[in-house]
Amino acid sequence: MLVPGHAHVSHLWRYVGVPLLILFCWDVLVTAAWYVTQESWDTFPALPLTLFGTAVAIYLSFRNATAYARWWEARTLWGAMVNCSRTLVRDAWTLLDDARVAREISYRQIAFVHALRLHLRRQKDRSELDGLLSEEEIADLLSVANAPNAIALRTGALLSDASPDSIIRAAFARTLAEISNAQGGMERIKNTPLPQQYSVYPVAFTHLFCALLPFGLVEQLGLLTPLGSTVAGVLFLGLLQSGNDLQDPFENGVNDVPMSAVTRGIEIDVRDGLRENHQLSPFPIEAGVLK
Repeated sequence: MLVPGHAHVSHLWRYVGVPLLILFCWDVLVTAAWYVTQESWDTFPALPLTLFGTAVAIYLSFRNATAYARWWEARTLWGAMVNCSRTLVRDAWTLLDDARVAREISYRQIAFVHALRLHLRRQKDRSELDGLLSEEEIADLLSVANAPNAIALRTGALLSDASPDSIIRAAFARTLAEISNAQGGMERIKNTPLPQQYSVYPVAFTHLFCALLPFGLVEQLGLLTPLGSTVAGVLFLGLLQSGNDLQDPFENGVNDVPMSAVTRGIEIDVRDGLRENHQLSPFPIEAGVLK
């Protein structure tokens, strides 16, 4: 996630630099062609191009609102996961009589959130689970399609065996259900891309509008056409790229939900509760990005 206050011109260039450079070269070519052949040039009417630009802007706005809603829901679900993790660990220590089981539940929840992050990013590394789960269980996770779900199932079974009281079991069941619902919401976002109308058409319409723009401006702006067209292109290409970046918040990119930072925070909370000297610190911000 790009941290507010750390955006620079270099970020903007990496964002839309290449398509903007192509657009500028195209604008120069159109302007040069107009000066060479302006006597026979059929100028583009300004009104249809304006209407086209307005339609593209509205379309991009709706698409970006949908993409941001997906990103914000993903962040909200991770916020719920933070709260549920704290609740589960606290209840394990206050409602169970066996400190050994409570400690195991604590470690298992740390393993669960790390496994969920890796699952959403489709990463296969399991080294972060070492010391949190048994070697046998970690080996078993390599053979299942959904590692965090497998961890949660075994956690539920462990809590059921350690909670003879039905009221206590019901309390744990509610927390585990909330954890499962949050995980399911994240997987729904991950496995359900935006419809083609929101992912492909905006790209085609935006690029077509940027290609037509110098034809509509060259008669009025003349030599300033590349500048005016490129400035307008920054806005449209920036809107287009914003939606592209936000529509999948679990791709391990610079604009994604900072799952590494969230899971590190959960682990710190749990280990602090265990009074461990863990030497962990919040995930650092690197080059204006919180992962």
